Amino acid sequence: MNKIIIISFLLYIQPLFSQNAEELKRFMQTYDKLKTDQQANEVVKKGLESEKDPDEGPVRLLINPKDIAKYYREKMNVIEKDLDQLNRLLISTDSIPPIGHYGYDYFALRDSIQFIDNANVSSDYILGYGDEVIISIWGQAEQHERKTLDRDGTVFIENVGLLYLGGKNQDQAKSYVEDRFSKVFATLRSNPKLTYLEFSIGKIKNINVSVSGHVQFPGNYVVNPSISIPNILILSGGVNINGTLRSILIQRGSSIVDTLDLYPLITGVGLVKPFSIIDGDIIVVPSRGETVAVTGNVLNPAYFEIKSDENISTILNYVGIKKNKLDQEFIIARSQLSNLYVSGLDIDNEYLMGGDSLIVPVPYVPVKSISISVTNRDVNTIPWVESLTFLQILDFVNVDEDNIRFVELIRRNKKNNKQEIMPFDHRKPFKFLPTDHLSIHLFDIFVPTKTVVLRGDVISPGTYPLINNQESLISIIDRAGGLLGTTDIRNVSIKRDTLVFGSTNGELILSPGDTIIAKPLLGTIKVEGEVHNPGNFEWSSNFTAKNYISYAGGLTAYGDKKHIVYIEPSGQAKRITHRSNASILPGSTIRVSEKPISQQTNNRFQQVGSIISSLVSIAILANTTK
Repeated sequence: MNKIIIISFLLYIQPLFSQNAEELKRFMQTYDKLKTDQQANEVVKKGLESEKDPDEGPVRLLINPKDIAKYYREKMNVIEKDLDQLNRLLISTDSIPPIGHYGYDYFALRDSIQFIDNANVSSDYILGYGDEVIISIWGQAEQHERKTLDRDGTVFIENVGLLYLGGKNQDQAKSYVEDRFSKVFATLRSNPKLTYLEFSIGKIKNINVSVSGHVQFPGNYVVNPSISIPNILILSGGVNINGTLRSILIQRGSSIVDTLDLYPLITGVGLVKPFSIIDGDIIVVPSRGETVAVTGNVLNPAYFEIKSDENISTILNYVGIKKNKLDQEFIIARSQLSNLYVSGLDIDNEYLMGGDSLIVPVPYVPVKSISISVTNRDVNTIPWVESLTFLQILDFVNVDEDNIRFVELIRRNKKNNKQEIMPFDHRKPFKFLPTDHLSIHLFDIFVPTKTVVLRGDVISPGTYPLINNQESLISIIDRAGGLLGTTDIRNVSIKRDTLVFGSTNGELILSPGDTIIAKPLLGTIKVEGEVHNPGNFEWSSNFTAKNYISYAGGLTAYGDKKHIVYIEPSGQAKRITHRSNASILPGSTIRVSEKPISQQTNNRFQQVGSIISSLVSIAILANTTK
């Protein structure tokens, strides 16, 4: 646990500033020592586990328990000392809350985004091998052609000839085609025009684009040429946390032809520069640039990547902050240089450096409230308003004015800053101030109602409040209208915490929280223990314990006639004999105990003796017969 705390602290202080190098060095040495101690602990643990008995028996300790106790005492002393140093280090350093790097979660939904394989192409798309063109002529002449460009960028039209379309964009290709077709169809240029031509691009070829650098899945991707660079990055799993979001390179051949900044796209601030890719382009994601930590009164506290020409105002646009007031101040905390206080007027002229912490102070807005305490209740705090009345306060705390014995008003003295008791008459109008405290004392003290729950075969089951501290079971049952049918009081059980018990006469005194269960008549008797046929038997009002034991086949050889127990449905138990004529309640249990071991041994000796005598008699008879 302490190791987790220390590691968390290391992550926490990464953007800190003004730390003492010697203290951090000592801190790292302490961490290494704790790590060594943990490894020693693992060795001890493995040593104990290796000595386990193969049959899962007890562990055989090869280490003196005193040595183990000494080891852990020394370890705890080291941890306590290091935590004390850590606390002192925390006090002497400036810190910001733990934050993450901004923007990388933009790529988190890669698997849920679908891209159209054949999206519409832009007007500046350059035609090439594999692209399909559609040429339609209608009017006085009609002709329809659908052709795919060959490797040399040409298509052949039978009545027109070879058309060179490769390397032309859509507008250039249309003008070229119209010029060539007009030599065949003169009405394309007649006045008025009698024949019309439509040129469009059909299916276009996919292109190969490579993605390299700090992305989740670098490699080659076959994509539609109209796809955007951000979408290609999403296909590649997105930029990982070590990659830049602000200087993504587009390489064409051996040259860098453009760079892309994703912050306008991710933050929604500004426009993303459009860029068309072609076959063979490489998208390179270099390492992340310098960052600044932005915290405080901002919408997105995080580490933000910065460019060399960015001022505070630019970063604040990406972070998300309400319109600055002219008197708004900002703090730039720097690890090696002095901290800066920047006013709202200078944010366009102040530039950030890598490692800076930009803190936007949270404006302090004091909460105006008053507190109220009522006899035997928790203290309530309510917002203060200038027109607040005492009756409104009573409504809030749900107190009847007629039940008030007296009210004490405590107010802070502005001169000595001490709490003092002020004269107060709750029957007269009074103007309250913020931070006032009212202590309301009542004539009667509220005592929560103590209840029990009644369930099962009763006329009116439900929750019943105890009238006094001595209310009995039979009293609650009578208040509920009595038991249903022929249910006996001895068939009622009481559950109290983990205990379950009953009452033979109903005079049991109940406790708050008891659950009373009036069980239905089961109509069966259970016989268990040392009988030949244990089980449940039909109950009859004329049958006794003797009858039920007989139905169960009687006692076995090991059944103890002197230890037979009759257990009523309520849980009450008493000893009976195997010939008992006592009446039995439905739902009861008769349990026959096993004889003591000494009696069972004598029995076995007698049986063995009888068997031996019989064998001897048989042997003598056999000899006589011979």
